[in-house]
Amino acid sequence: MPGDAYLRTLLIQGARSSLQRAKAVATEKATPEQLWIRTLDGRMPFGKVIVAIANKHARQIWAILAYDIDYDAHACLNDPMHRQTHEVYAA
Repeated sequence: MPGDAYLRTLLIQGARSSLQRAKAVATEKATPEQLWIRTLDGRMPFGKVIVAIANKHARQIWAILAYDIDYDAHACLNDPMHRQTHEVYAA
């Protein structure tokens, strides 16, 4: 596999931590990403959930570095795809 093995390891460990935290936080205090993680955890096997979270984190890190912006936990709420996905899961 191409790429940095250590970076992949860090992303996977971060994903494990995010999953654990998403499960522990109260629903009313959860961020949109934590709610997304919970929906993934409810419908996918553990390994796929971890890889999906790590992938999302990698894309977030890339965007933050590429565009020199600060992390915004609620930025996804402005994305039209988020609204469509949320409507599907709510139904």
